[in-house]
Amino acid sequence: MAGDLDGRKSTSEIVFTFAGGVVSWQSKLQKCVVLSTTEAEYIVMAEAGKEMFWLKRFLDQLGMKQERYVIHCDS
Repeated sequence: MAGDLDGRKSTSEIVFTFAGGVVSWQSKLQKCVVLSTTEAEYIVMAEAGKEMFWLKRFLDQLGMKQERYVIHCDS
């Protein structure tokens, strides 16, 4: 939380793997200043959900159906 000392913004880091390899990742400052680590985690999980939905639709178009999708959070 608040890794950016000037703007007091948290860093969101997301990694998606498929078949044992990384297929998507991002690391960026969050758009707003948060008041707790819980709020920072909520924001990054929402971003991860959006990316996961996009990847799901992409895999569906390639004919690679997945039975389940799992998001792991470190907190």
